[in-house]
Amino acid sequence: MVQFNFSERTIKAKVVYYGPAQSGKTTNLEQVHALTDPSGQNRLVSLNTSQDRTLFFDLLPFSLGTVSGYDFQVQLYTVPGQVQYNATRRVVLAGADAVVFVADSRKAMVKENQAAFENMKVNLLANRLVPEKVPLVMQWNKRDLTDLQSEEELTKALNPWKRPAIPAVAMNGEGVIPTFIAVTQVMLAAIALKYNLKDKGLDPEAVPELVEKAFEALMAEAKKQQPPQPPPPPPGVQAAPPVQPKPAKVVVKHAPDQSQAGSLQASPDSGLVSEELLQRAIKANVELAEALAGVVRHMNRGLGEILSQVELVKVYKEEDKKVAAVENIFKEANRLRGVIQQLGQAGAPASAAPANQPPPLRPTPSGRVPQVSDLSLALRDAISLVKGTLDARGLSVHLQVTSGTQLPRLPGESLRRAVGALLEGVSATVMGGSSATLRCEKKPVVLRGRNGEQMRRDFLMVALKHAGSLSAEDQQRILQGGDQGPLGEAWRLTREMGGFVRFAPLAAGGQEARLFLPAN
Repeated sequence: MVQFNFSERTIKAKVVYYGPAQSGKTTNLEQVHALTDPSGQNRLVSLNTSQDRTLFFDLLPFSLGTVSGYDFQVQLYTVPGQVQYNATRRVVLAGADAVVFVADSRKAMVKENQAAFENMKVNLLANRLVPEKVPLVMQWNKRDLTDLQSEEELTKALNPWKRPAIPAVAMNGEGVIPTFIAVTQVMLAAIALKYNLKDKGLDPEAVPELVEKAFEALMAEAKKQQPPQPPPPPPGVQAAPPVQPKPAKVVVKHAPDQSQAGSLQASPDSGLVSEELLQRAIKANVELAEALAGVVRHMNRGLGEILSQVELVKVYKEEDKKVAAVENIFKEANRLRGVIQQLGQAGAPASAAPANQPPPLRPTPSGRVPQVSDLSLALRDAISLVKGTLDARGLSVHLQVTSGTQLPRLPGESLRRAVGALLEGVSATVMGGSSATLRCEKKPVVLRGRNGEQMRRDFLMVALKHAGSLSAEDQQRILQGGDQGPLGEAWRLTREMGGFVRFAPLAAGGQEARLFLPAN
């Protein structure tokens, strides 16, 4: 599902490549990566079987830069083509903003193409997406082979809605970028129309031209990053064939025997059926891959900042500016260490957490920086995500973390995004120049089960106390999932992490917005 951040003018969307086994879905992503990011700033993240065939997906975080004043970011996924992984395909397809259907053009693949297309429609419906309305682009792949269906035959069999169709030879890169441009155009136009972004500067009718220009700039920049070509060989000497660089890829191996995978049994204590267990396992692997991609982004951003500050230290002559630059270096180093610690803590059992966390890096013994907990690091990072918005509205945030409060075992990126969205949403309701308090504490909550029995569970409460106010109607809309703004995003992320949101009036005036997250 598309994610908006209007204050930072960013749009993040999801494209899924669908099709039968070995039709060229992963090859498309590898070619997009190689053609647009030759220096390897992004990474393909794969979850594979023991046979090294895609089981879950390849995830490629990809940015088109600024489109009509918005930083438009795309995440590319593929689904497994093998029929035994239908539950996986359904999970990966959830929240898709557009789909590319990659068809194998060979006549021998007619039935497989049709079965995959029908399966795609079923799984879209299972995710509450209307197949006829989802932005869709068709790719007729493997056009370099023999015994092919004509494009007219493929259209008749697989393209009843007359969506854009592009012939391709993905293995050689032919048709890959045109396919990606086409799906980006139809997806962004649909987003702009659905959410009425014309008033915010993104006219749906201008989208095709804007996307074309964005890709021209992207490909020009990628061309600059290409390694220099070797000099031509002397006369009479045959040139060596070019070496095709392999895409930079993070691979997470998942190698259960298929017979074991098919014999998952329900836990007698949990009452879960095998389908539910499988869905949870897939979701956990998806979160792991997204966390890895997030770490890559954090590291690239952080190391770039550190290197830029190092260069400033070299050129600054004033001592105070040098000290400030050094402090910025250590601040960024501590932030990156916090990202890594949170990633390690996210899936570790509570007993595995070290009793004493190492103190943060500091430039000098006399200028020691106070030690902070992992939770404090995560919350400070969330505040930094929306610092520009908070500064623009003159809102200062004070952080209070009760001693001994532990970071919950949740995806660190989701936690930061949820708290950041909460801060951004609340900042729009308060007067400029005011302050807010972000406090955290462990909170026992009594829940009522389906059979009516009560159970007590511990939650981490992240509460933002502020002087603004939300009307009862606004609160109800947020809690029902009908808000498209930052507070609605905070609600959605909190629900995905297994928590819930509440609003509470304060005796002295103002309100407190509370995120309750599972403590263990």
